[in-house]
Amino acid sequence: MLRDTRAVTAKRLSGQGAKARRQGGGPRRREGGEAATEPMGAARFELDPLTGTTAEVRRVQPPAARKAYVCPGCNQQIPPGVAHVVVVPLSLPGERRHWHASCWSHRGRRRPG
Repeated sequence: MLRDTRAVTAKRLSGQGAKARRQGGGPRRREGGEAATEPMGAARFELDPLTGTTAEVRRVQPPAARKAYVCPGCNQQIPPGVAHVVVVPLSLPGERRHWHASCWSHRGRRRPG
């Protein structure tokens, strides 16, 4: 009996249980059905709340994040080695800003800084 319990526990820890097989192990989905994972560095275009213009938005991988920045969404530091988002307004490329990914995704629900 004890041996069976260990086998079941091992399956759960390794993610091979029935639930993991049923879900297919694919990426988690956001609202609207789009995949939560997208290629790092892939650009998309969204409205920049600080300038009110269209901006290019890119995700930065942790190894590529070599400097510390201050997030305009929370005024906290983004230390080196932390994944984050770079927002570059198309009309003002010199006004590039680095945001925490969570601050960028919640920018519509709260005021900057």
